[in-house]
Amino acid sequence: MVSQHRAAIVRILIGLLLGGGLLLGYSDSDFDGVSDDKDDCPNTPITNLVDRYGCSIIKIMDNDPMGSQYDVILGYIYDRADYGTSEDIATLTNTFQVDAFMENWGAELFTSYFVSDANQSERSGMNDTTLSLYYGYRALEEYNIFLRLRLGAIFPTKKSHYNKMDYLASLSANVIINGYALFGGYTYTFVGDEDIEFYEFQNTHAFHVGAGYYIKANIYMSLSYLYANSIVKQADNIRSASLYLFYGINTNWFATLSYSQGLSSSTSDLASNLRIGYYFQ
Repeated sequence: MVSQHRAAIVRILIGLLLGGGLLLGYSDSDFDGVSDDKDDCPNTPITNLVDRYGCSIIKIMDNDPMGSQYDVILGYIYDRADYGTSEDIATLTNTFQVDAFMENWGAELFTSYFVSDANQSERSGMNDTTLSLYYGYRALEEYNIFLRLRLGAIFPTKKSHYNKMDYLASLSANVIINGYALFGGYTYTFVGDEDIEFYEFQNTHAFHVGAGYYIKANIYMSLSYLYANSIVKQADNIRSASLYLFYGINTNWFATLSYSQGLSSSTSDLASNLRIGYYFQ
């Protein structure tokens, strides 16, 4: 098996030493240390760890193309906001996520349970549950550009008399250049919630852009910006900036840590998210 601690620079040097794959008849087009005739996953990103078959063993970013694998992720979110009022609301949320990837196809189930100190009747319970399907496509292999289409259904598991089924569609792109990542995407959500006395609901647009860096093959860090219109017509647009860190503990376990800062009155003042996941391969 290829060493799990092979750095990107080592892989580049190997490619140079092999003279573009012409030395002694050895060819390794994606510089992952596995010859093309034994590589079951050609064109893996240069920063990814691979197994003896040349397939990635750690998914550092959601947009990375992967072979067949499954994962389970447990998370814990602390959220604080005042939404322009004198009341400072803190919310703790436990999240549960299951993913399944088969080559370029994927599916995800995400649900969560919240506990809030808000001065209202419903201070705990389920949030909505999302089921998503993905299709990923490597657009330009020579530039390591990966596109991903997502279609999702949001089930109204949060108790509310006006809460109905929602749907979403998104397109995102990820580009990796010499260990640096540039990414962005657009999401449109079809909101089925019924209007209530003081609020009108609307379909939403959301845009995000960001940049990241692979500090090591198993450590990734990024900064991103989100802009979206609120589900409620009367509310300000949502704007936030986020810091994200991924750490691959080993070939199975990984952890992520993120921090978001709200930049508008309709956005949480701050939110921190810790997640622990396990890959089944």
